[in-house]
Formats: sequence, structure tokens, C-alpha cells
Amino acid sequence: MINFPETDSVLGQLKAFLSKTEAAPRSAPLDAMRTLAQSHIDQLTSAVAIGFAGEFGAGKSSLANMLAGTDILPTGPQHLKLPLVIVQYAAEPETTVGWWDKAPESFPGIDLEKAAKHAPEFISIGLPAEALQELVLFDLPGAGALDESYKQTLELLKFVDCAIWCTNGTNAWRETERFLWSHVAKDLQENSLLAVTHTDLPAVHESLPRLVPHLERDSEGMFQAVVPIGTPVAVQAMAQEPEPDFALWSECGGEDLAQHVLGLAANRKTRDLEKAKADLETTLTPALAALGVAEEPAETDLKEAAAAVAAAAAAAEAPAAEPEPEETDLENPLLDDWKAALRALLTELRNTPDLNITDLLQRCQELVDDFTENLESDRIDPAADWVVGEFENASDLLTLMQFEDTPHATETVLNVMTQLSDNLSWAGTRPKDS
Repeated sequence: MINFPETDSVLGQLKAFLSKTEAAPRSAPLDAMRTLAQSHIDQLTSAVAIGFAGEFGAGKSSLANMLAGTDILPTGPQHLKLPLVIVQYAAEPETTVGWWDKAPESFPGIDLEKAAKHAPEFISIGLPAEALQELVLFDLPGAGALDESYKQTLELLKFVDCAIWCTNGTNAWRETERFLWSHVAKDLQENSLLAVTHTDLPAVHESLPRLVPHLERDSEGMFQAVVPIGTPVAVQAMAQEPEPDFALWSECGGEDLAQHVLGLAANRKTRDLEKAKADLETTLTPALAALGVAEEPAETDLKEAAAAVAAAAAAAEAPAAEPEPEETDLENPLLDDWKAALRALLTELRNTPDLNITDLLQRCQELVDDFTENLESDRIDPAADWVVGEFENASDLLTLMQFEDTPHATETVLNVMTQLSDNLSWAGTRPKDS
């Protein structure tokens, strides 16, 4: 869902920094930089944490269930009092009860009642749901500004990357809600949504043309968007057989909410990526130079970049003087076709006058699109079907870069094309037919 090919390049640079400084003499500044590099790696490889918050009865648990694609969190009036519940991906269903000051305890299966008996400070649920491979859901306890619960909500929101504040459409965005949300950090406000729930109720649905503009004015600067959602209808739409009712899904606000959630997650990942790139440029890469570790230049002339890649491709094609015996028993026709296409493109680029970055991006994107059709045929092994997604993601990034001012664009496009070559090399090599 959230995958930028450029991330692989940045992760490679961060891991290279850790590797190249492993044997360097220890010092406090170097240890701090190694910690910084590792923190960027952790952030770039982790799922995006989305918090669901709101006053009691606002429908936040129902909304979290809908986005997780599973009915796991208790909703509506119920006797079970739960702390923070974290829903995340796990290969097998499991429940973990935890405390801030002692080791957690886990048991197989999902049993919130059993978990609650341990009086935990938080509960973690692990589920093999596809959506949870990209998102971690934080279902916060109901909050009220007229009691001490709002302080707990503010503390828990510090652990999430973005948030959805649920407001009951029957009495939306009360002053108590505004009071609580006004104490949330500004950067979280800017990457959060105000979800107007219970819009499946006729009275709320009919009032939306007047209500939404009012909420947008009254909460201006406090959310990225105001999104009405009829959660029960959305769940019903996606449960239809033999396929979901997409018209109903769109009509009830499910599609709009899902797109905004994807936007929140993408914003967070983009911000993490830019921070990592900035620290690499200003701190980590200069540190390697200071330690005497050679590092390749970050940016080259477009003509020189194309020529360098062409030379590398040609060198890769040259036969080895004494090939290893096992190499004669392997083949990779897809990689051979890809390198042939790259050579043709690079030859064309070298002979193109007034080459600019937009030309390079467009032609690389066209090459990726054309080659993706080869991958979608029966030429690719089913076990390597993930390569198709890598090529599609690369095409999306190259398209986006044509319309945005991307720093170090040349380096980025070369890293993308190199990463695709590596993917094909890893996934396409197989023994020759005997």
C-alpha cells in the first residue's frame, strides 16, 4: 500500500553507514549518529500507527473494526472496560496484556475478556489481516473533557503517527471535544482527520450539506479534512457477495475515508523519508568522509550518469575470464531482456540533445511500463509475483517525480532502475532446462 522505491535506496545508505562505522573507534558523537541511523531504519520499515479517539459513544471502535477488516473490538454499550487496545499484524491470532513498568504476557487466540481480567494498562491484538501489514491501529479509551480521562487520551496520542478523531454526527464537534483536541501537538493535528460518525442515521445524513461546511469552518487548522462516514453501511457494503457493493461503499463515505487514511499514512512515510535523506546529507555521509570512508557522490551530470550506467551494463554483459562452474547452469531470460532494454534506452539518451531530467524520468517510466507487461505474462514464476508490484511502484514514483521538484532526482531514478535490476536478478535466476 505504502511503498516508495526510493525508500530502498535510503535504507541501503543507512545500513551501509552502520556497516562502515562498525569497526570505527567508539565515541559519543559516532554512537549518537549510529543511533540516529538505526532510528531512521526502524521508522522507515515500521507500520504507520493510526490512533482512533473520541468521546464516549462516538463510534471509534466500529470505525477501527471497519478499517481493519475484522469485527474484533467491542462496540456500543458494553460492560467490558478496556484500556488502550493496539491491533497489529501477526501470523497467528494472539493476545498480549501489557504494563508500562513490567514485562507483558501473551497467549494464543483473541480473548479480550480474559485479557481484561489481568488489569493491564494496554492490550495488543495480533491478527493475520492484510491491512495490518501496513497499519497499526490504536483504539483509545473513550475520552471526556469534563473528567481526568482527557489527560490519558493526550498522553496516548503521543504514540501515534496520525489520528482520527470521531465526533458523533447527532451532536458533532462539541466544545468539550474542541477543548481536548486543542491540546494535541500541532504536527499531529495537521496529519489527522475529523470523522463525522453515525451519518447512516436519516437525521444526520440529511443535515450533512449544512453540517460539514460548518465543521470545516469551526475546526479550521485543526485537521487535514472533515470526513462523514456511515460505518454500519460501509461494513455492509464491503460484506456483499459475490463482490462488495462499491457504489454503496462510495455513497456512505467509506471510499472517501479510506483514501484519506491512505493519504495520512503516505504523508507520514514521506516525512520519515525526507528526514532520513536530510540526515544522510547533512550528518551521516559527511561523517563517513571524516572517518576516511569513501562515498559515491550524491548527484552527477545527467549525461555522465547515463554514460556510467551504460558502461556498467556493458561490463555486466562481458563474459568472465574464468566463470564459476555453477554459473554455466543458470539462466535469467527476464534479466537479459531488461538489460537489453536498458542499453537501448541509454544509447538513445546519450544521442539526445538538450537532455533534461523530465525527459529522463518520462523515458524511464515508459520503459518500466512496457516491461511490466512482460512480467504479467506466464514468463514470471508465481513465487516471484511480488516483482510486478515493485515495477508498478517504480512507475508510480517516476510519474510523480515528473510533476514535482525532487531533490537529487538523477540519483533517485538511477537507484530505482538499479533496484529493479537487483529484483529481477534475485527473483528471475533459475537452473537451465536440461
